[in-house]
Amino acid sequence: MKLLLYLSLVTSTLCLNLDYLDPIKLQTQSSPDVQRQAAQDIINSLLHTQYNFVAVDVNPILFKDHKDVFSLRTDNGKLNIRASSGVAAVWGFNYYLKKYCKSQVAWQVSRVVIPSPLPEVDETVIANDRFRYYQNVCTASYSFVWWNTDDWKNHVTWMALNGINMALAPVAQEAAWTRIYRNLGMSDDDIKEHFTGPGFLAWLRMGNVHGWGGPLPQSWHDRQKQIQEVVTDLMFKLGMIPVFPAFNGHVPKAFEKIFPNTTFHPVETWNKFDEDYCCNLFIDPKEPQFKMISNMFLREITAGLGTSHIYTADPFNEIKIQPWSTSLVVETAKAIFSSISEYDKDAVWLVQNWMFVHNPLLWPLKRVNSFLTSVPNGRMLVLDLQSEQWPQYDLYQMYYGQPFIWSMLHNFGGTLGMFGNTKTINKDVYEARKRENSTMVGIGLTPEGINQNYVIYDLMLESAWRKGPVEDLEEWVSDYAERRYGCNETSLAWKYLLRSVYNFTGLNRIRGKYVMTRRPSFNIRPWAWYKGHDLFEALKNFVYVQNPACSTRGFLHDLVDVTRQALQYKIEQIYMNLQIDRYSNYMVFNYTITSFIDAMTDMRNILATNTDFQIASWLSSANAISNVPLESSLYDFNARNQITLWGPNGEISDYACKQWAELFEYYYIPRWSTFLSMALDAMTRNEVFDEKGAQRVVRSSVEEKFASINIVNMPSGNPQQLALNLYQKWFSASTHEDLPMRIIKKDPKKKTTLPDTDTDGEDYSENTPTVIFWQSTTPN
Repeated sequence: MKLLLYLSLVTSTLCLNLDYLDPIKLQTQSSPDVQRQAAQDIINSLLHTQYNFVAVDVNPILFKDHKDVFSLRTDNGKLNIRASSGVAAVWGFNYYLKKYCKSQVAWQVSRVVIPSPLPEVDETVIANDRFRYYQNVCTASYSFVWWNTDDWKNHVTWMALNGINMALAPVAQEAAWTRIYRNLGMSDDDIKEHFTGPGFLAWLRMGNVHGWGGPLPQSWHDRQKQIQEVVTDLMFKLGMIPVFPAFNGHVPKAFEKIFPNTTFHPVETWNKFDEDYCCNLFIDPKEPQFKMISNMFLREITAGLGTSHIYTADPFNEIKIQPWSTSLVVETAKAIFSSISEYDKDAVWLVQNWMFVHNPLLWPLKRVNSFLTSVPNGRMLVLDLQSEQWPQYDLYQMYYGQPFIWSMLHNFGGTLGMFGNTKTINKDVYEARKRENSTMVGIGLTPEGINQNYVIYDLMLESAWRKGPVEDLEEWVSDYAERRYGCNETSLAWKYLLRSVYNFTGLNRIRGKYVMTRRPSFNIRPWAWYKGHDLFEALKNFVYVQNPACSTRGFLHDLVDVTRQALQYKIEQIYMNLQIDRYSNYMVFNYTITSFIDAMTDMRNILATNTDFQIASWLSSANAISNVPLESSLYDFNARNQITLWGPNGEISDYACKQWAELFEYYYIPRWSTFLSMALDAMTRNEVFDEKGAQRVVRSSVEEKFASINIVNMPSGNPQQLALNLYQKWFSASTHEDLPMRIIKKDPKKKTTLPDTDTDGEDYSENTPTVIFWQSTTPN
C-alpha cells in the first residue's frame, strides 16, 4: 500500500509577512473498500457480538479542503458512518462512543457500553487540520520497546479511534543497518559493538550513544521485521501516514577504517557517557558517502512496505558536532533533504524542533533561519514538540514559512505523576491556528512515554475537531469521569484535580522526578504548583464513593493514582521535616525517619493493589521475547537499567523512574533506608554526615544490585479499603502545610526558550534555573 503526497506551494516571502502554504495533499492507493473493511474490522472487534448495528462507508470525495470528514446518522436501529478515510470512520465511531454512549477507550482502561435503544444522531464533523500526529522518537524505547504484534495492533486501533493519521512507523531499523554495514565491509564484531540494547535504541539512532546494553541478537531483528510488516500494513489500510526514518548522518566509529579518506566530525559527549559508549562519528554532509548511505538505507527500510513519502531525521538531538557552525548545519539540512528527494521526488522531511529548544545558545535565530530555509518551503514539516509550554512558532516567525504541527509533549521518560496544563491546551492551540501568517497544519501528541495522565491527552485530542475552547472545563472533566467510570459520583473530586495538579501554567521543567524516586540527598528542594488541600479533597471524594457501579477498572486505576499522588505530596512534606530534624536530636530525627519510611511503605502497598502500577508487565514482556537464556537476560537487564541507572554509571539516573510497587520494595525504600540509617548513625557518633560517601554505599549496595536481584511480585489487596485507610491515616486532619510554590511565570511580552537546567526538584548544588528571553524575533 502506498500513499502519494503532493505539495502545492504559494509564493512566500521569508520576511515578517509570510504567505501561508497550501495544505499537504494526500491521495491513497488503498481503495475505499480496503479502508472501509479495515475500519469495519476495528469497530467489530470493539463491539464483539453487537457489531451488526454499525455500517461504514468510505468515500474520499468527502474530504473538505484536504481535511478528514465523518458523518454519523442513525436509521432504524443502525449507526451509519460515512467518512473520507478509514481513519476518519473509526474516529467518527469513537466520537459517537464518547458523546452519545458515555464510553471511553483509553490506553490502559476501556469501557464500551451501547445503550438501548441506540442514541440517535445526525451530525457531521470536519477536522480542523490536515494532520493529527502521534509519537516522540523516544516513545519507542520508553513505552513500546517490549511490545509484540498484538500490542501494536491494539495501539493502532486506539490511534484510529482518536483520528490520528500520521505516526512514526515501527520499522526494524537495526535489521536494515545490519545488512548495510555488512555490505560496506563492517565486521560482525564491530556491528555488535555499535548497537545498543533494545532499551536504548532511540538514542543510538540519534547519535547520542552506542553499544550500551547490547549487542542485539538476530532474533531481535527478525521479531522487529515481523512487527513492521503487520503494523505498517494496517496503518496503510486505514489511510494513515506512517513516517519512515531517514539517514541523519551518524555512523559507527568503524567507518573510519572502511572510509579512510572520508571526512568525519566528532560528536561531543552526551550526558557524561564515557568513550566506551559515547561520541559516535558524523559523516561530513558534503561527502559523496552521505547520499550513498542515505540511498541504501531508504531502499532497505521501505523494501516490501511501500512509502508514505514522509521521512524523519534528527541530526542534532541534544548534541554538538565539531566544528559547530552555521555552514555545517545548513550543509547537513541540504544533504538530508537532497538525499531523500533524490530517492523519492515527493519526499517531505519531518523534523523535531527539540534541537532548537534544548540548547538555544547553539541555535541563534540566524542559524535556525538558515537551517529551515535551506529546504524548499513545504518540503519540511516541523514538529513544534512542546507547544503547550515552550512554543517556538512565534519566535521563529512560523518557522519562516515551513508548515508545523502544534504538539503536546507533556511527559519525559514515561515517569508517573499527575500533572498537566489544561488551561494552556484549551486556549493556545486554537489561537495558533488563527495567527496571522500561521503555517500550522496539524496537532500532535509527542510524549516520551504513555500510560499516564490520560485526561490531558483526551482533552488535547478533542482540539482536532472542536471549533473553539471547551467553555466549561469543570463540566468537561465531570463528563470525562462519567465516561471513564460509568457513574458521576466523582465530579467534585475531578474539579479539585482540575484546580490543582492539572492547573500548571509555569515554565518549570516538570520531569516526574520526586523525592522518593530520586537518589537520596538532603539537598533536594521539593515544590509544587498547587495547594495540597485541593489534592487531599480530591482523594477524600474518591475514597468515600459508595456506588458499586463506580467500581470499574477505570475508577480503581484512578483511585490508586490519586492516592499515589497524595502520598507523593505527603512524602515530600515529611522530607522537608527531615532536612530540619537532622540538626535536632536523635529521638526527633529517628521519629521523622520512621514516618518517612512508613509513608513510602504505604505507597508500595497501595501501588501493589493494581497491576497498572506494578513492574510485572514491563519485565515479563521483556523476558517473553526470547526463550534463549542469554537473550532473555539481556532484555531483562535493559528493562531494569533504563528505569533506574540509565547507563553504566548512572549517567541519567532516575530519568525514566517509575512509581511501581516493586521499585519501592527493592529500590527506592532500600536506597532511602540505607542513606538515612547512615545519617542517623553519624548523628549518634556526633560526626559530620558524609553524604557523598553514603551515596556511594547506596550505589553499590542497592542500585547496582538491582540489575540481578530476584523480584517477587507484591501481594495485592483491596484498593478501596486501603485507600480509605490511608486517607484517614495521613490526610484527614483539617490543616496541612503546603509545599513551597516555586513557579517560573511566563512573560507574555517576551519570547522564551527553555531553562538550561532541570527545575524538577533540583539539588542546591545545581545552577539556579535560568530562562533565556529573546527580546526580538528578527534574525540576527
